[in-house]
Amino acid sequence: MLFGKSIAEVQAHFGNGRSIERAGELLFMPRRAFQYYVQAFAEFVMSSAAEGDSDSASPFLNLLVARERRDPGSVAQVYAALRPTVEHVAANQEYYDADPNIYGSFSDKAKELAVLCDALHNRRA
Repeated sequence: MLFGKSIAEVQAHFGNGRSIERAGELLFMPRRAFQYYVQAFAEFVMSSAAEGDSDSASPFLNLLVARERRDPGSVAQVYAALRPTVEHVAANQEYYDADPNIYGSFSDKAKELAVLCDALHNRRA
């Protein structure tokens, strides 16, 4: 579905409940493909189409944490590019209509991701 397509071409595959499926697919993609297509997911959650879409914002953050745990370095290597999106999602949980009682704290997820990415960086230093 995503293979060989540009970031712009795959935007239609996110949102409206589809982001949960894309997150599952991205979790198990080869590293380089993940690092490319996660940018499409990030672009989607920053778009106006993601307003009120808790089922895109939450899977985005959960994917990043799960992927970094599953394949250390896969997110850390592209974290600098993803950080603005992660921070935006974490600071705007209400924008995504994501009740913390259901989805947990986006801010806490972002902090967990930062710790995971920083831990890898510190091991290499």
